[in-house]
Amino acid sequence: MNQVSAGRKKLCLILLILSCIWGLINGREPVQAHPLNNGYSQLTIDPKGVLYELFIPEVSLLRFDTDGDKKISEPELEKQRGAISQYLESHLHLTQDMQPMAFELKEMSLTEKETIPGVSFTMHFTAVHPVDSFTLEYNLLFDDTDPLHVNFVLFLEGEDVDQTVMDTAHRSYHYVSLHPATLASTLWTYFKLGVEHILTGYDHLLFLFSPLLVAARVRDILKIVTAFTVAHSITLLLAATGYIHLPSVWIETGIAVTICYVAIENMFARKNELRWSLTFVFGLIHGMGFAGALEEIGLPQSYFVSSPLTFNLGVEAGQLLVVGAVMPILLQLRKLKAYRKLMLAGSAVILILAAKWALERMGILGG
Repeated sequence: MNQVSAGRKKLCLILLILSCIWGLINGREPVQAHPLNNGYSQLTIDPKGVLYELFIPEVSLLRFDTDGDKKISEPELEKQRGAISQYLESHLHLTQDMQPMAFELKEMSLTEKETIPGVSFTMHFTAVHPVDSFTLEYNLLFDDTDPLHVNFVLFLEGEDVDQTVMDTAHRSYHYVSLHPATLASTLWTYFKLGVEHILTGYDHLLFLFSPLLVAARVRDILKIVTAFTVAHSITLLLAATGYIHLPSVWIETGIAVTICYVAIENMFARKNELRWSLTFVFGLIHGMGFAGALEEIGLPQSYFVSSPLTFNLGVEAGQLLVVGAVMPILLQLRKLKAYRKLMLAGSAVILILAAKWALERMGILGG
C-alpha cells in the first residue's frame, strides 16, 4: 500500500471519529456511530476545475419523495432532476476571486454509505482560471430541512489532502492549493489529454489508417497525414471556441460514415492520387469530433484558446506516434505479391466495423 492510500485511510478514520464526537456534542445518542443525517463530500481538484462527489442520506432528501413512502426511488430522482439540480446549484457554491465557478450536475444515483441509504451526486465546477484556491460555500439542508446536518469534506489534489467539517455555524471554507496550477502545467495537462484521446480514439485512427493502406509512396503518406492534420485542426479550434456547433450524434455518425466510404473506395477505386483531398474534407468532420471530446473535458476560461491549441498538438503527437509505428510495417507488406488481397480483406473488416458504429450511433443497432 502506498503512502498516499494509507494517508487517505487515516483521514477517513479521523472523519469517522469526528462524526461520532460531533454526534455527542449535538446531543445525539452515543450508540449512533453513523448519524443518519451526516453527509460526505470529496472534491477532486485539477487545473480545469473541481469534481465534487457528494453523499446525502436519504432521510435528508425526503422533500423529493413524491409518493410519500419515505423512500427515494430512481424514477423520483430522474423526474425531478431539474429541481434537484436547481436546489444543489442554489445552495452549493464554489468561487474563485469572488467569481462563481460554473455548476453542472453530471450524475446522481441511489447508494449506501456505512449502511446508511442515500443519494450520491457527481457535480463539476468549471474553473474561472487554473485552480490555485477557491472558497466552498455549503448551505445544503441547514435552513430548510435539518439544522443539525453535518458534512465531512475531503479535498484531494494529486497527493495532497485537506479536510474540513461543515455545519450550520461553519458554512464556508477557503481552500488553498499547495501546488497551484500555472500556464505551463495547465497546457501540459491538455497536451497529455490530446495524446490520450487520439491513442484511444479508435475511429479516428481507423479513418487515418484506411487511406494509408493504398498509399504507394512516402510522399503520398505525408500528403494524407498533413491533410488530415490541417483539416481537423481547423474545425477543432472553431468548434472548441464556439464558432461552429453541430449535434454530437450527427458528428459521431458522420465519422463512422467517412470510415465506411474510405474503406469502400479502397476496395473499388484504382486511382488514389487525390486521396489526400478526400482526407482533408473528411478530416473536417473528425475535428468536430475532437472538439466534442474537449467540450466534455472542459476549458479553463483563462486559457480558452491556448488550451485547445495544446490539446490539438497532443493529438498530432499521438497521431505521429501511430503513423511512425504503422507505416514501416505497411511499406514492407506492400512488397508482398498478396498485398492487394490483404488490403481488400483489411478494408472489408474496416467497412463492417465502421458500419456497425454508424448504425449504433444512429440508434438503429443496439450497442
